[in-house]
Amino acid sequence: MKGRITKEQRRRVLEMLDEGADRLSIASTLGISVAQVAAISAHRTMGTYTSVPPSLSPKPRKELPFPLSWRRNSPEIKPAHGHVVPLGVEADERQIVTWDLHASTNPHVLILGESGFGKTYAVTRLITELAGIHLPSIVFDYGQGFSAQQTSSLFRKSVKIVELQLCRDGIGLNPLQIFPVDTHGPATVAQRVADTFVRVYPRLGVQQHAVLRRAVLELLRDAGVNAEDPRTWGLQPPPFRDLEEKLNEYTATGDLATRRAAASAGPHISTLFFFNTFRKTGHPLSWSDLLTDMVQVWILQLIGLEASVERAVTEFLLWSLVRYFEVLGPGPLRCFVVLDEAHKLAFGPGSPVEKILREGRKFGLGMILASQQPEDFSTVAFSNTATKIVFQVGDRSGQIARQLHKKVTNGHSFEYIARAISTLPRGSAYVVTSNTGKVTRMFSFEERQPLGGTDTS
Repeated sequence: MKGRITKEQRRRVLEMLDEGADRLSIASTLGISVAQVAAISAHRTMGTYTSVPPSLSPKPRKELPFPLSWRRNSPEIKPAHGHVVPLGVEADERQIVTWDLHASTNPHVLILGESGFGKTYAVTRLITELAGIHLPSIVFDYGQGFSAQQTSSLFRKSVKIVELQLCRDGIGLNPLQIFPVDTHGPATVAQRVADTFVRVYPRLGVQQHAVLRRAVLELLRDAGVNAEDPRTWGLQPPPFRDLEEKLNEYTATGDLATRRAAASAGPHISTLFFFNTFRKTGHPLSWSDLLTDMVQVWILQLIGLEASVERAVTEFLLWSLVRYFEVLGPGPLRCFVVLDEAHKLAFGPGSPVEKILREGRKFGLGMILASQQPEDFSTVAFSNTATKIVFQVGDRSGQIARQLHKKVTNGHSFEYIARAISTLPRGSAYVVTSNTGKVTRMFSFEERQPLGGTDTS
């Protein structure tokens, strides 16, 4: 059993760690245990030594333990299966921390962090890495954080970006479309539309849900879509905006119960129709466009829409995307959905976000979720994202630390994780991959070449 470590030994441990020496060599040289070296390393990472005298403070790391030209074919992380994205360098062991898109239980990523600590930068880097292996991303942007103008200095020149202004120009998709995988045709669509409105406008009740469902069914019937005849399900659906007119019709001519339900539902959802985002004259985006090599990043810009409209548009678009991928059937990874500002999303049962998290991998659909607030993420989000990247974040309730502690199996205590995520410096994150948590200094664009192994800058 080694004795108590001296101040001089601690100073030498810090110096040797900064020089890149491994723990075993340090312990052997200084006559202390590997566990004592590990403890000092952990305390340094946690910021314990920020108030010690200058002679004992860790020196800044000026060099990486590998050249800046390090690439995917490095023998250190050559993937055994599929594609591996290098994320950064583990603080203690100086090992490369990676995101394996195929070896994990699912390809989804959860990113959390306060403003200014690297969250948006990390998301942009992951999108660029995906573009390098011909996996397109569709980004739902609520605040222009991922606009082409904002990210032009980050994305490589070879990454083709298309940005669509949905508030100004709309989009040519129709939430009333019936997909081949909609088992009950019009009834499935009616239920989906009514459920979405109730999630977005929680003050709507059972009666309003019923009248919305009925209105959709009647609209489709008026357009020649017969619920009893699947041959009619492929007909052109009526304009989505006609739903508002149908509710107005109910308010004017329905029975008492129908008038009341329609009159109370109409004002809630009227804002969506005021913006008229879903219209034939909108951007003619087809989800099949995502699977070509012509564009790697699609940015759906939602800024300018009212908050509830943002949520409704996002849900309807995600449902359309999910149904499209279900029609394609099971297959390899084909596309990633990037959702920032998770407070604008619904994670509950029956939501498209939950469906992608639980079943998206089967149909080749991955998801990157990002937010600033711990409470923005549900238990479903934590349980179904195999990779988690947590930058510094306030976690007074311990919610995030508890969720992370449940996932890691490499011995990090709840207290260690709680302190780590609250004291991480800018550009560093607590990364969980393969149920292992590591304090990681994240790569910058300059330090990490794209996955293809060629410089595209």
